[in-house]
Formats: sequence, structure tokens, C-alpha cells
Amino acid sequence: MLAAIRRACGPDFVIVTPGVRQVGDDLGDQKRVETPEAAMRAGADYLVVGRPIRNAADPIAAARGFVAAMARGLAAR
Repeated sequence: MLAAIRRACGPDFVIVTPGVRQVGDDLGDQKRVETPEAAMRAGADYLVVGRPIRNAADPIAAARGFVAAMARGLAAR
């Protein structure tokens, strides 16, 4: 879906992607989720991440995991 939005709207269109979860994270009330790596690879500019970091036993480690996954996704673009 993100790739289609990027193609249709062009490189200057800002894409904000909610419902981002790491593999194994609780889905909560999200029906459609994407990993941070896949979202960045598909063309997302910003990710909305709340509960997976806020509710983590170690929020700093969780945030670092998201940042690392985002970097892998950007590198694969």
C-alpha cells in the first residue's frame, strides 16, 4: 500500500504510518500492522509508535530496536 501511495503522490508527499509493531509485539487494537523495517523500506517517512515502546519492560531498549529496524528498512530502499 505504501509503495502505491508513494508512486501516486510522488517523492515530496509525506507518509505517516500508524500501527507499527515489531514481530511478536501485541497487536492491541490494530487490525493491520507493519514492521518498522518493512514500513521504511516501502516508503514511509514517519512512523507512529506508542504502546510497543510505552508498555515495554525496557522502553529504551524497545525504542532502540525500532530505530535499528528503521535503519535497516532505509538501507534497503
